[in-house]
Amino acid sequence: MNYMIYGEEAYQVRKTIDRIIKKEIGCRDDMNTAVYQAQHTDLDTILADAMTIPFFNEKKCVLVENADFLSTTPTKSVDLTKLEAYFQEPMDSTVLILSGTFAKLDMRKKSVKKMRSLCEVIVCNKLDRKSMPAYVHEQVKKRGLTLTPSTVNCLMKRLPCDIGIIQNELDKLALYDDVIDEHIVKQLVTRSLEEDVFALVNAVVDKNMRRCFSIWEDLQVLNKDPIYLIALISSQFHLLYQVKCAQLQGMTYPDEIASQCSLHPYRVKLALEIVHRFSIDKLLHVLAQLAQLDQSIKAGRVDKKLGFELFLLRLKEA
Repeated sequence: MNYMIYGEEAYQVRKTIDRIIKKEIGCRDDMNTAVYQAQHTDLDTILADAMTIPFFNEKKCVLVENADFLSTTPTKSVDLTKLEAYFQEPMDSTVLILSGTFAKLDMRKKSVKKMRSLCEVIVCNKLDRKSMPAYVHEQVKKRGLTLTPSTVNCLMKRLPCDIGIIQNELDKLALYDDVIDEHIVKQLVTRSLEEDVFALVNAVVDKNMRRCFSIWEDLQVLNKDPIYLIALISSQFHLLYQVKCAQLQGMTYPDEIASQCSLHPYRVKLALEIVHRFSIDKLLHVLAQLAQLDQSIKAGRVDKKLGFELFLLRLKEA
């Protein structure tokens, strides 16, 4: 059996590969599994290995990682003719796995469409905020953890939509205790960058500059570049602008605004908590300030750290 395993959820891709190898050949070791990087190995070498019989087992696995030549955004051009021919007459003793962390197969290519029909295709999509609660609850239950509803809410705010990070953070909590409260979550679970940025904006809106610069100091410890933060804050204020415009058009419900503006309901919910503190003119003014600051830093006219801190102080007056 041959496989295509792809998707933006890298953790699920790795876990799926491990499960397939265990199912097909029992265990993964250097004697029965060959791993190739598609960017550095030509297809002729990979296919030569795939067509060689195994020496120590009945079956072997040939794993091709980063096979983005199947995707809509390949890093290099690859002639898929020979690979398609192999898929049509594969070795019974070889399990060929093509894997990658890309979003879509390039179905414009005839070879990709043909190979897709000749193997098992497994797509590992990323979690979104809608499906995330069910997944987190499932993993909490699996580890035998006890959390109150308020603790779960605190946990969800800190976790990103990344299965690998969710697994790591829940494993950390499970090692600490079976009963978890909000204090433990705040002490052990790393805040997501999105939460930090929202907290930063909230602190400025509340004119709590002590809290604002405390968060900024935390972000510096994490080596977050001011230019990157400027882009994230711009994204947050653009979201606030969209939500404000929707409100002025008579929309009040998060789901209605999310649908109209093509936004995620969770982000809209967070935006609604503070958007009433801004007028349309103020939001446009802040966005203009951010654009000017970004341009000044990149042109070398302003030190990025100093420029960002001055922006935070000016934002207090918004």
